[in-house]
Amino acid sequence: MTRAVVPAARPSLSAALSDRWLLVLMALGLSMRVALAVGLDGQMLLRADESIYTQMARRLIETGRLETGPFVRPPLYFYFLAAARVLSDTLPISWPLVAKLLQCLAATATTVPIYRAASRVSGKRVARIASAIFLFDPTLIAYTHLLWPETLFLFAVAIVFDAASEFERRSRVYIVSMGVVAGAAMLLKPVFGLFAAVLALDWLRRDGWRIAVRRALLFGIAAAVVIGPWVVRNQLRYGPTILLENQGPYNLWSGNAKDPTQVFREWRELPDPVTRSRVAAQRATAAISSDPIGFAENAAIRALNLWGFEYFVIRHAVNGGYGSVSRQTFLLGFWVIQIGWAVLLLLAVLGTGPVARDPTLRVVVIYTLVFTVLVAAMVTTTRFRVPFAFWLSIAAAIGVDRLAGRRLGGRDLVLVGVAIAVLALSLSRPLFWTIATGAFGEPVELSRPDWNFFRY
Repeated sequence: MTRAVVPAARPSLSAALSDRWLLVLMALGLSMRVALAVGLDGQMLLRADESIYTQMARRLIETGRLETGPFVRPPLYFYFLAAARVLSDTLPISWPLVAKLLQCLAATATTVPIYRAASRVSGKRVARIASAIFLFDPTLIAYTHLLWPETLFLFAVAIVFDAASEFERRSRVYIVSMGVVAGAAMLLKPVFGLFAAVLALDWLRRDGWRIAVRRALLFGIAAAVVIGPWVVRNQLRYGPTILLENQGPYNLWSGNAKDPTQVFREWRELPDPVTRSRVAAQRATAAISSDPIGFAENAAIRALNLWGFEYFVIRHAVNGGYGSVSRQTFLLGFWVIQIGWAVLLLLAVLGTGPVARDPTLRVVVIYTLVFTVLVAAMVTTTRFRVPFAFWLSIAAAIGVDRLAGRRLGGRDLVLVGVAIAVLALSLSRPLFWTIATGAFGEPVELSRPDWNFFRY
């Protein structure tokens, strides 16, 4: 057992909200998001999973039964959209706008746990910088206006990431309440269960069996109570094959198929979710075992793609997800988003060391690494890294502080070099090279099936 290192206390909620600079930043960030939501209302088209979420939410209201479309998906975002639709009946605005305004509030509120964690690690100045980086990140602003669960998921996981530093000090009720939030996050994205496992192992390493088991039981049982009804529903309907969702087998199949553009069509032709899961797992396993070297090479590329230039928002814009945009507007948005990500990544690598040395944030970084390896085996998209904006914003703020104080060494230059190499590889991909050189007429020309899957 390693001797426990108790993280420094973070500021209370009231202390954080008494920082006028934080309140000003939050007001500006919220105003920017709301202005875009109102300005884009009626122009944004519901594409891909957005249309599935909205159709199933409407059906939930009309029939009282939840169906999740061609996949078995966790239910919480469907209920969120259904609640937004019911709320819109009492307001003179469209229900998609109601959902986006609620997401604007959630995105702004996410700043508070980021501020508290950053303040605990490096003080109030770095906390303010981290808050500004998060609030004005153009990629995250773009996600706020998509009817996908990422914005709410980031809000939930940020609460848990921040609160984890207090588990040594706080009561059992506190740990149970955070287990409830973690369960809610799993009902948005089941992969968050992986963080609970990493956290439990860290408790075991630092505090020994007795404390680790007690905390893990409190945290895990609370999360299990939240996800339990959905698990029971799936067990009664599908059996042990499907717990929270069945998109994992699909992603594994699609990520390793020779022609991923055909996978979704074949998936929908299969008769039921259990058969789909079984066939997808079989096809994926066969593809991997037939070419293990190719699988390893593709996995490395997928891992790099996860941390390369932003793709998901660009694909959504190409497919009309932000309405009809001109070539000039598209290029402007493209470069704002890509430069924003490049700056964030380069600054974050300068602050990753101090973040990884913090007892709590180190667990989040380890979770990030494990997650990267996991998704490298299947379909990888840049939207998967959204929850890691929590620690990336803090690391980038520390990077700004270190740059200002000129406290950089040779290892920092190596890390910056690695980040530049990842970005250069990403920019060399056909989609980005085509956009960067302006070798297209209108954005719709970029809507190619192979580019949609971002596999090169």
